[in-house]
Amino acid sequence: TVLLDDRQGAVQDPRVHYDGRKILFSYRKGGTDHYHLYEIATDGTNLKELTFGPWDDIEPAYLPDGGIVFCSSRCKRFVACWYTPVALLHRMDADGGNLRLLTSGLLHENTPAVLADGRVLYTRWEYLDRSVLRFHGLWTMNPDGSNQTIFFGNQQPPGRWTVMIDAMPIPGGNKVAAIFSPHHGNREHSGNVMIVDPNAGP
Repeated sequence: TVLLDDRQGAVQDPRVHYDGRKILFSYRKGGTDHYHLYEIATDGTNLKELTFGPWDDIEPAYLPDGGIVFCSSRCKRFVACWYTPVALLHRMDADGGNLRLLTSGLLHENTPAVLADGRVLYTRWEYLDRSVLRFHGLWTMNPDGSNQTIFFGNQQPPGRWTVMIDAMPIPGGNKVAAIFSPHHGNREHSGNVMIVDPNAGP
Protein backbone atom coordinates (compact mmCIF):
# COMPACT_ATOMS: atom_id res chain seq x y z
CA THR A 1 0.00 0.00 0.00
CA VAL A 2 1.46 3.36 -1.03
CA LEU A 3 1.06 5.89 1.80
CA LEU A 4 2.92 8.80 0.21
CA ASP A 5 3.73 9.17 -3.49
CA ASP A 6 6.28 11.86 -4.40
CA ARG A 7 8.55 10.58 -7.15
CA GLN A 8 10.67 13.74 -7.13
CA GLY A 9 11.08 13.69 -3.35
CA ALA A 10 12.66 11.31 -0.85
CA VAL A 11 11.39 9.53 2.25
CA GLN A 12 13.58 7.86 4.89
CA ASP A 13 13.81 6.81 8.55
CA PRO A 14 10.25 5.53 9.20
CA ARG A 15 9.36 4.72 12.81
CA VAL A 16 6.02 3.26 13.87
CA HIS A 17 4.39 4.73 16.98
CA TYR A 18 3.97 2.54 20.06
CA ASP A 19 0.21 2.37 19.42
CA GLY A 20 0.77 1.17 15.82
CA ARG A 21 -1.53 3.84 14.37
CA LYS A 22 0.92 6.37 12.94
CA ILE A 23 4.36 6.59 11.36
CA LEU A 24 7.03 9.23 11.91
CA PHE A 25 9.54 9.82 9.10
CA SER A 26 11.94 12.22 7.34
CA TYR A 27 10.71 13.65 4.05
CA ARG A 28 12.23 15.95 1.45
CA LYS A 29 9.45 17.14 -0.80
CA GLY A 30 10.12 17.14 -4.51
CA GLY A 31 11.63 20.45 -5.58
CA THR A 32 12.90 21.33 -2.09
CA ASP A 33 16.34 21.11 -0.51
CA HIS A 34 15.77 19.98 3.08
CA TYR A 35 14.39 17.01 5.00
CA HIS A 36 11.72 17.74 7.59
CA LEU A 37 9.87 15.45 9.98
CA TYR A 38 6.36 14.32 9.10
CA GLU A 39 3.78 12.01 10.59
CA ILE A 40 1.10 10.03 8.79
CA ALA A 41 -1.59 7.59 9.86
CA THR A 42 -0.94 3.98 8.90
CA ASP A 43 -3.89 4.16 6.50
CA GLY A 44 -2.25 7.05 4.61
CA THR A 45 -4.44 9.83 6.00
CA ASN A 46 -3.61 12.85 8.14
CA LEU A 47 -0.19 13.72 6.73
CA LYS A 48 1.27 16.36 9.04
CA GLU A 49 4.53 18.35 8.85
CA LEU A 50 6.19 18.72 12.27
CA THR A 51 9.41 20.65 11.56
CA PHE A 52 10.23 23.57 9.29
CA GLY A 53 13.13 25.78 8.23
CA PRO A 54 16.38 25.68 6.23
CA TRP A 55 17.77 22.62 8.05
CA ASP A 56 17.72 18.86 7.66
CA ASP A 57 15.74 17.01 10.34
CA ILE A 58 16.31 13.26 10.10
CA GLU A 59 16.32 9.92 11.94
CA PRO A 60 13.42 10.50 14.37
CA ALA A 61 12.28 8.19 17.15
CA TYR A 62 9.24 8.29 19.41
CA LEU A 63 9.99 8.71 23.13
CA PRO A 64 7.94 6.92 25.80
CA ASP A 65 7.08 10.29 27.41
CA GLY A 66 5.28 11.38 24.22
CA GLY A 67 8.10 13.45 22.78
CA ILE A 68 10.24 12.89 19.69
CA VAL A 69 14.03 12.69 19.50
CA PHE A 70 15.78 13.30 16.18
CA CYS A 71 18.98 14.48 14.49
CA SER A 72 19.10 17.96 12.98
CA SER A 73 21.52 20.30 11.26
CA ARG A 74 19.75 23.26 12.89
CA CYS A 75 22.63 23.33 15.43
CA LYS A 76 24.49 25.38 12.77
CA ARG A 77 27.84 23.58 13.02
CA PHE A 78 30.20 22.19 10.44
CA VAL A 79 32.70 19.31 10.47
CA ALA A 80 36.09 20.73 11.42
CA CYS A 81 37.95 19.13 8.50
CA TRP A 82 35.29 19.31 5.78
CA TYR A 83 32.61 21.81 4.80
CA THR A 84 29.58 19.70 5.59
CA PRO A 85 26.85 20.45 8.16
CA VAL A 86 26.75 18.57 11.45
CA ALA A 87 23.55 17.00 12.83
CA LEU A 88 23.12 16.77 16.60
CA LEU A 89 20.35 15.33 18.77
CA HIS A 90 17.26 17.43 19.41
CA ARG A 91 13.87 16.74 20.92
CA MET A 92 10.42 18.22 20.60
CA ASP A 93 6.87 17.65 21.72
CA ALA A 94 4.61 15.38 19.68
CA ASP A 95 3.11 18.36 17.82
CA GLY A 96 6.54 19.84 16.94
CA GLY A 97 6.50 22.43 19.72
CA ASN A 98 9.12 23.07 22.42
CA LEU A 99 11.96 22.09 20.07
CA ARG A 100 15.39 22.14 21.75
CA LEU A 101 18.97 20.91 21.41
CA LEU A 102 19.91 17.99 23.69
CA THR A 103 23.62 17.59 22.99
CA SER A 104 26.54 19.84 22.17
CA GLY A 105 28.99 17.60 20.34
CA LEU A 106 31.37 18.97 17.75
CA LEU A 107 30.44 16.35 15.15
CA HIS A 108 27.65 14.10 13.99
CA GLU A 109 25.35 12.10 16.21
CA ASN A 110 23.22 9.52 14.44
CA THR A 111 20.36 7.03 14.54
CA PRO A 112 18.78 7.48 17.99
CA ALA A 113 16.69 4.62 19.37
CA VAL A 114 15.00 4.08 22.72
CA LEU A 115 16.22 1.34 25.07
CA ALA A 116 13.86 -0.67 27.30
CA ASP A 117 14.77 1.48 30.32
CA GLY A 118 13.86 4.70 28.46
CA ARG A 119 17.38 5.91 27.70
CA VAL A 120 18.25 7.05 24.19
CA LEU A 121 20.91 5.01 22.37
CA TYR A 122 22.82 6.78 19.58
CA THR A 123 26.06 6.89 17.59
CA ARG A 124 28.48 9.70 18.40
CA TRP A 125 31.51 10.74 16.36
CA GLU A 126 34.22 11.92 18.73
CA TYR A 127 36.89 14.21 17.41
CA LEU A 128 38.38 16.04 20.40
CA ASP A 129 41.91 15.01 21.45
CA ARG A 130 41.44 11.75 19.52
CA SER A 131 41.95 10.29 16.10
CA VAL A 132 40.02 12.23 13.47
CA LEU A 133 38.49 9.05 12.04
CA ARG A 134 38.34 6.23 14.53
CA PHE A 135 35.77 6.90 17.21
CA HIS A 136 32.15 6.37 16.15
CA GLY A 137 30.90 4.57 19.24
CA LEU A 138 27.54 3.90 20.87
CA TRP A 139 26.40 6.32 23.57
CA THR A 140 23.31 6.70 25.76
CA MET A 141 21.55 9.58 27.47
CA ASN A 142 18.31 10.30 29.24
CA PRO A 143 15.48 11.70 27.07
CA ASP A 144 16.13 15.18 28.53
CA GLY A 145 19.79 15.08 27.41
CA SER A 146 21.27 14.38 30.85
CA ASN A 147 23.73 11.60 31.79
CA GLN A 148 25.46 11.23 28.42
CA THR A 149 27.54 8.07 28.77
CA ILE A 150 29.47 5.67 26.56
CA PHE A 151 27.49 2.46 25.92
CA PHE A 152 30.11 0.56 23.95
CA GLY A 153 33.05 1.32 21.71
CA ASN A 154 35.50 3.56 23.58
CA GLN A 155 38.41 1.45 22.33
CA GLN A 156 39.41 0.83 18.72
CA PRO A 157 42.09 -1.86 18.16
CA PRO A 158 44.64 -0.95 15.45
CA GLY A 159 43.43 -1.92 12.00
CA ARG A 160 39.88 -2.60 13.24
CA TRP A 161 38.22 0.79 13.03
CA THR A 162 34.46 0.64 12.88
CA VAL A 163 31.45 2.91 12.70
CA MET A 164 28.84 1.50 15.13
CA ILE A 165 25.53 2.73 13.79
CA ASP A 166 21.81 1.93 13.36
CA ALA A 167 21.73 0.34 16.83
CA MET A 168 18.38 -0.99 18.05
CA PRO A 169 17.48 -2.70 21.34
CA ILE A 170 16.83 -6.44 21.42
CA PRO A 171 13.70 -7.10 23.54
CA GLY A 172 14.13 -8.95 26.80
CA GLY A 173 17.48 -7.61 27.98
CA ASN A 174 20.08 -4.92 27.50
CA LYS A 175 21.74 -6.24 24.34
CA VAL A 176 21.47 -4.29 21.10
CA ALA A 177 21.85 -5.12 17.42
CA ALA A 178 23.94 -2.66 15.38
CA ILE A 179 25.71 -2.31 12.06
CA PHE A 180 29.50 -2.32 12.38
CA SER A 181 30.56 -0.53 9.22
CA PRO A 182 34.00 -0.08 7.73
CA HIS A 183 35.72 2.91 9.29
CA HIS A 184 34.87 6.56 8.67
CA GLY A 185 34.29 7.48 5.05
CA ASN A 186 33.89 3.90 3.81
CA ARG A 187 30.26 2.94 3.14
CA GLU A 188 28.74 3.85 6.49
CA HIS A 189 25.49 1.97 7.27
CA SER A 190 26.84 -0.96 5.23
CA GLY A 191 28.61 -3.71 7.13
CA ASN A 192 28.16 -6.59 9.54
CA VAL A 193 25.12 -7.00 11.77
CA MET A 194 26.51 -7.35 15.30
CA ILE A 195 25.01 -8.10 18.68
CA VAL A 196 26.52 -5.92 21.40
CA ASP A 197 26.38 -6.97 25.05
CA PRO A 198 27.54 -4.06 27.26
CA ASN A 199 28.01 -6.45 30.18
CA ALA A 200 30.74 -8.27 28.28
CA GLY A 201 33.02 -5.23 28.13
CA PRO A 202 35.25 -4.46 25.13
